[in-house]
Amino acid sequence: MKKLFLSVAVIGMFAVMSAQTAQTTTTKSTAKPALKEHVCTAACKDGKHVYAHGEKGHVCTDACKKKS
Repeated sequence: MKKLFLSVAVIGMFAVMSAQTAQTTTTKSTAKPALKEHVCTAACKDGKHVYAHGEKGHVCTDACKKKS
């Protein structure tokens, strides 16, 4: 009889352990991609630079985010 209760207890313990699910969390990487150096184009005039997406100094706007 003791073996029966012990067997039921062990099976119950394994059932409880297998019912536990591991909680997975996905986090966004905080590492930023390497940015290219700015290369002046025809849009750069009178010392005012127009930075392309992915260049150092570029700040994304809503219009820029829609393109990518």
